[in-house]
Amino acid sequence: MTAGQHALRPGVAELVATELGTNLLRHAHPGGYVLARNTGDGIELLSVDHGPGMTAGALAPSADGASSVVLPSSRGGGLKAGLNVVRRNAAEFDWYATRRGTVIYARLGTPAPAGQPGWRFGGVNVPLGGDGESGDAWAVVPGARTAALVVDGLGHGPGAAAAARAAITTFQGAAVTDLDRLVQHAHGAMRGTRGGVLGACLIDPGRGEFAYAAVGNITGRVLTGGRYTHLLDRPGTVGTQLSLPTVRLQHGPWEPGSTLVLVTDGIRSAWSLEDHPRLLEQHPAIIAAVLHREYGRGTDDATVLVVRQVTAVA
Repeated sequence: MTAGQHALRPGVAELVATELGTNLLRHAHPGGYVLARNTGDGIELLSVDHGPGMTAGALAPSADGASSVVLPSSRGGGLKAGLNVVRRNAAEFDWYATRRGTVIYARLGTPAPAGQPGWRFGGVNVPLGGDGESGDAWAVVPGARTAALVVDGLGHGPGAAAAARAAITTFQGAAVTDLDRLVQHAHGAMRGTRGGVLGACLIDPGRGEFAYAAVGNITGRVLTGGRYTHLLDRPGTVGTQLSLPTVRLQHGPWEPGSTLVLVTDGIRSAWSLEDHPRLLEQHPAIIAAVLHREYGRGTDDATVLVVRQVTAVA
């Protein structure tokens, strides 16, 4: 995955991935996994395990102010020493741990682009069986109005992945100002594929609102000021020979600090943020990884996307 990622120093990604994997083998019982995603000219790594973890009370700020966990000593300092190697080589680093397990996030290369301050986003996209091409995809275009898309190609494997890529290419090819038009363009772009379902959100901080459109079973929630707005899916598919279903927009309030979560049907509908103390304080990729770990079905491609406005956008 590191070929062409020009911001990576030689051997750094391999070193960090090895340290994360070694920590899983030594300390994570009953085990875990490492997720990788190319981003910009770098790479993101997420180490996810199911235990033993720490209690929420063990969470504490580190010396540089980043969210951290006070780790217990272990033989030879293996866990702590390994994480220090990861942290020293990461442009961004975060972690979250409870008794349910631990998630470690490391971005290697350059920090996230600062062109649109105030927005943080991240996600996980895990193919069925944990390997091969995923038929899910997600993308975010931050700006004065921020747009987010999650798409699920019908079925699994390369055919589903091709359908999802067609929708993402359309989404990223032009500024999103109208969700109805976006869905129509995605429908046309996916006509040469097996089709799929999608959910798109357009956030307008200046007006304090969001709009959401879904065709098929992409669902999610918006958390604003401690209140949840459930995002509704609509029956139908895009990119097939059937006529495009009527797009119905859902509107709701948005304010600085709000969080958007979108999921595909590889995540159980009963997912909850309330069961995970202080999770919303973490990097969005960690939030996504925890929700996937706890609520993934294991019988389908699964994607979680998290978008948060952390400061007011002028």
